[in-house]
Amino acid sequence: MDQISSLPETILHDILSRLPKKDAIKTSVLSKTWREIFYTFPILSICHQESIRRSSKRKKDQQIKTFLDYGKQRLLRFSDQGLAIKEFKLKLSLTCFDLQLIYPDVDQWLKLASECSVQTLKLCLPALKKDGQCLCYILHPSVIEARSLNKLVLKGRIRFDKEFLNLSVKFSSLCVLSLCNVLFDDEGAIEHVISHCPLIEHITLKWCYVYNPQGAGDMQISFMKSVSMHGLQKLKGVDIQGVQNVYIDAPNIEKIYYGADSDEPSKMNFDSCGNLRALTLMNVKNEFSFTFTDTWFLDLSSKFPFLESLELVECSMFENISISSSQLKALVLCNCSAMEKLEIDTPNLLSFRYYYAGDDLPSISFLRCSSRLEVNVRLNMIHPRLYQLEKFVEQFKPQKFSSLSFSIRPCIPSDESFYDDEYYYWEDPYSLPPTLPVPSIKHLVIRSVREVKSKYLLLVNRLFYIWRQKVFH
Repeated sequence: MDQISSLPETILHDILSRLPKKDAIKTSVLSKTWREIFYTFPILSICHQESIRRSSKRKKDQQIKTFLDYGKQRLLRFSDQGLAIKEFKLKLSLTCFDLQLIYPDVDQWLKLASECSVQTLKLCLPALKKDGQCLCYILHPSVIEARSLNKLVLKGRIRFDKEFLNLSVKFSSLCVLSLCNVLFDDEGAIEHVISHCPLIEHITLKWCYVYNPQGAGDMQISFMKSVSMHGLQKLKGVDIQGVQNVYIDAPNIEKIYYGADSDEPSKMNFDSCGNLRALTLMNVKNEFSFTFTDTWFLDLSSKFPFLESLELVECSMFENISISSSQLKALVLCNCSAMEKLEIDTPNLLSFRYYYAGDDLPSISFLRCSSRLEVNVRLNMIHPRLYQLEKFVEQFKPQKFSSLSFSIRPCIPSDESFYDDEYYYWEDPYSLPPTLPVPSIKHLVIRSVREVKSKYLLLVNRLFYIWRQKVFH
């Protein structure tokens, strides 16, 4: 007997939430009960790709009409029955012409969702480009009226116009705000929106634009140049990319991710964020940055006494970097090409990951480190040379660490077809001396190219032998 269908509606909705979307849809044909359960499922996702296929104009127009009717009926069912919508996601990637035709329907859907006390709203449209002539969707004012809204995600050609900003914006319940590729009519518009989010905890701003009516052609829109966040007592984390000048004054913030525009000068001030626990910097260049000096990383403990994770990705700030912190537990450096010397003074560091693509390997020294430290090194070298690898590997003494892993891969950028997806593990053929307290080096990981496999393995074989002799004897 069917015992599941008689369960309470909330439990059946919970079952649907744990199923893949396609399987959840299939339950609607099981019975009238399951059909009703599916249509009142509070997590509503509408994507045009599920209804509109490539076809002739006549068929496509009919598909769009069917799609619009389907979306309207789904939302009207919630509205007519007084049901709440937990999450509403709308994803559209139609052509510019088709998008402009359905914008009025999107307005109606957002209004219905707001009236149904929607908690999470996600609207995803095609990406906005500087040279794109497609009209943006102007965000409907009904979004402001959704007092229950606690998460707002907007992506693509969506526009905050001046009329929207003139309204009494009050996102009284909003905790998460994520904006990617959206367009603002004014440089200070985003600050206006954020200032009306007293409970905001997480903010994401990725490559947002500002409209410039005085510009000509593709100069009418440009990337946002500055953003200031202050007075946000609940703010826990930010992810900001493509903004030149950033100022953050949030006493309780714990995580900052900043990706600079590599072609523009950048300035970032977050020195007052004393509760910071994780910091990621990407594309920060020395010649463009006015924030970081050569001594900025030298005493992280005084600036950020709770900082536990630091990641530098594609950063070319200084040739010599000294990192000192008593609380740091995880350190990641990825493709920091300008760095020639790195000194690490972190007695409580537990994880160090170093990734680099190139032949100029830096000098790395650990002044103080934990005996539990795990080191992971991955190198992509175009012209690997024994003396370079030997000198680089000698810097890592296995007695200091709990584990040490090397991955060395020669790369030939001119022809990717030479790459071989097979991994080679070079096992240690000798037992380590019993006097060593931490005998954790077990193997080197080699990813080779098919045409140079044997020659490269011989090189690494020789390298590992030399390294063992110098380290253990």
